[in-house]
Amino acid sequence: MSWQAVYRSFDDDSLATLANAGLLRRALKDVEAGKVGWQQDAGGIVLADGQQVTLDGGGPQKARCDCPAPGICKHILAASVWLRELPDKNSGVAAAPDVLEEVLAFDSALLCKQAGKPAVRQALAWLLDGDEVQATVVNARLQIELPSLKLACSYLRGAGYEGMVSDTPVKLRKALHLYALACVWRAHGREFAWPAGMETAPAEEVQGVSSAELLFLAQVRRLLGELYDNGLSHASAIAAGQLRALTMSARGEGLPRLAAMLRGLGGTLDLLVRRDYQASERQAFDQMATIYALCTALEHATDDALQRLRGQARRSFDAAGDSPLELLPLGAYWWETRGGAHGLTLSFWDHAASRIVQAVLARPDATDRSFTRESSWNAVSLWPGAGSAQRLCEQALVLTGASLAADGRLGMDSGVRAAPAPLWELDDARWQQAGFDDWNTLGASISDNVGLAAQPVDCVLLRPSAVAAPQLDEVRQQLDWQVFDIAGAVLNLTLPAQEALRLRITRLQAAVADGADIRAVLASRARDDSEGWQPVSLLIAKNGKLRVVSLDFAVDAGKLPSALARFFKSLAGTSMAPPVAQQASGIALVLAQILERLALQARSGRPRLEPEVANELARHGATLRALGLDLPARLLAEYLTAPGASHALRLAYACTTCLALEAAR
Repeated sequence: MSWQAVYRSFDDDSLATLANAGLLRRALKDVEAGKVGWQQDAGGIVLADGQQVTLDGGGPQKARCDCPAPGICKHILAASVWLRELPDKNSGVAAAPDVLEEVLAFDSALLCKQAGKPAVRQALAWLLDGDEVQATVVNARLQIELPSLKLACSYLRGAGYEGMVSDTPVKLRKALHLYALACVWRAHGREFAWPAGMETAPAEEVQGVSSAELLFLAQVRRLLGELYDNGLSHASAIAAGQLRALTMSARGEGLPRLAAMLRGLGGTLDLLVRRDYQASERQAFDQMATIYALCTALEHATDDALQRLRGQARRSFDAAGDSPLELLPLGAYWWETRGGAHGLTLSFWDHAASRIVQAVLARPDATDRSFTRESSWNAVSLWPGAGSAQRLCEQALVLTGASLAADGRLGMDSGVRAAPAPLWELDDARWQQAGFDDWNTLGASISDNVGLAAQPVDCVLLRPSAVAAPQLDEVRQQLDWQVFDIAGAVLNLTLPAQEALRLRITRLQAAVADGADIRAVLASRARDDSEGWQPVSLLIAKNGKLRVVSLDFAVDAGKLPSALARFFKSLAGTSMAPPVAQQASGIALVLAQILERLALQARSGRPRLEPEVANELARHGATLRALGLDLPARLLAEYLTAPGASHALRLAYACTTCLALEAAR
C-alpha cells in the first residue's frame, strides 16, 4: 500500500480531533478554492495556500509545515484533505484489510515496545479496573469508546499505533491508545503479550497530577469546549447539571480550587438558563477562561506550585502565638456566591501583623433555614463570651488562644477567650498605620497577588483624604463613589444597582449626605468576580472615637434619593445590561476590546470569524506587539489561525491577567 493511502483513512472527524472544527473548515475552503497542489510528488511536498507542507506515511501528526503556527496548522489539514481525495492509482491492487482485522493482526509485543514502559504500566493499571469497550468501524476508522474513562480514540487504517488520534492530554496519549487496543483485543477473545514481569505491575509514580486527575482535567476542558461551541446564549440546564457533577468529582480528585471555580460557573449558567438579570454570558466566559487556564497549569505543575494550584479543602489553622491578638473591628458584610454559598464576614485590623484578619460564618447552600442575614448579625456568637457580630463591631477585641490560617482567616475554636476593649482613639498610633492612604501602594500590593497560584486580595482597608458624593450611572446600572488618597489620586468604588444591595447603597448615600467624617472604608471584591471594589463598611469619627458602620446591617439607613428609588422600582421584571469596564490606558482599551470580541464569539456559538472581525483583531495584534505585550499578541495570532475554544480561552485568560496587572498600577 502506498504511503499516500494512509491519508484516505483520515475523515473529517479524525482531522478535527487533531486540530479543531474551525481550522478544518478553513482548510476545506482552501482545498475547494484550488489553493493546494503538489510541489514534488516524489518527495511528498505539497503547497497549501503558499506554504510548503512535507508529508509521509506517518499521517498528519508527522507532517511539517514552514508556517510559524505551532502544531497541526491549517496548511497541514488542507494538504491531508487534498491528498486523501486524490484518485487511487492502486485501485487494481488487492483491497487493504478491514480496519478491525488490521488491529487484531498487530504484534502486541511490538506495540508495547513502541508505547514504552510507563505507558504499558498505566495501561495495565487501567485494565485491572475494567476492560469495557465499544468499538465501531466508520469507513476506514475504528472508533473506540472507553466508558470507564469517559474517553475515546480512533485507529486509522494503515496509520499504525503512532497514527492514532484522540484529544487526551499528551502525557496520557500513548497509554490510552495502548489500553484501547488491548480492550479491543479482549473483546475478541485475545490477550496482549505483555512484557515479562509487568503483567500486574502498578502504574509508575510520576511527579505532578495523577493519571486519573489528567483524565478528569481533560473532561473539564471538553465540557468547556462544548459550552463554547454551542454558544453561551444557548446555555442549557443539562450543561449546568454537568458542571455540578464535575464539581463533586473535583472534590473527590483533591482539586478544591477547581471545584470552587466549577461551582461558580455552574451557578452563573443556572442564572443564564433562568434569564436572570444578574448574570451575563460575559461573566460565564471569563469564568471558563480561568478554569481552562487552571486545568492547563495543573497538568504541568509540580511540587509547591501544584499544591497552591490544588488549593485547600480545609484551611490549616496554626496558633497565633502566645501574645493575645489586639483587633480593631472594621465591619461586617453579607455575601452570596453564584454557586449558592452565603454568609457573613467580619473583618478586623491586626496591628501586630499589619493586615486584615477575618472571621466567617457561612453555609454552602440554603438547607439551614435558620441561618439568615439577620441571625448571623445579631444572634450568633463567634467565640464564647464575644457576643454577636453586631456587638463585636461596637468595641475593640482582645483574643487569647486564637488560631490563624495563612490567608488571615481566624479559627472558630471553642477554646478562644475573648475580652472587649475600648475602640481606638483617633490619635492612636496603631490607627495611624492601618490600611492604605496611597493608591499606588495599594496597586503594588494587589499586583503581587495576581495569577492562578496567588492568594487573591478580596478585602482592603482604604483611608481616603476626601470623598465625593456617590453618583448613579444609569447606563452601567451602578452607583459610583470616588475616594481620594493623600496625593489627590482617585479610586472609583462601585455598587451594582441590585435589589440585594439596596440597604448597602441606601446607607452609603445617607452617610455621605449627612456629612459623616469618614476616616476609612472597608472595600471588598468577590473572589469569583472580576468587577471593581465595593464599599461594605465605613469607619466614622464621632466624639473623638471611631464608629464602625456596617452598610449591610445598619438600621438607620434612611431613604433612597428619588433617582435611585425610581431605578429600583423599575428593576422588577427587567433585564440588566452587563457592566461596561472603565479603561485607564491605551493598553487596557485594546485588551478590553479583544475580550469583548471573544465574548461575542462565545455567545453566538459560531467560532468562524467574519473577515472584518479577523481584520479588526489583526490590527489589535499589531498594537499589542507595538506595546511590548508579546504573549497575548502570539496567542491572538494562534486564535486567528484556529478560532476555536482552546485558543479563545487561552487568549482570554492572558488578556484578563494583563488587565488585572494594568488596573493595579
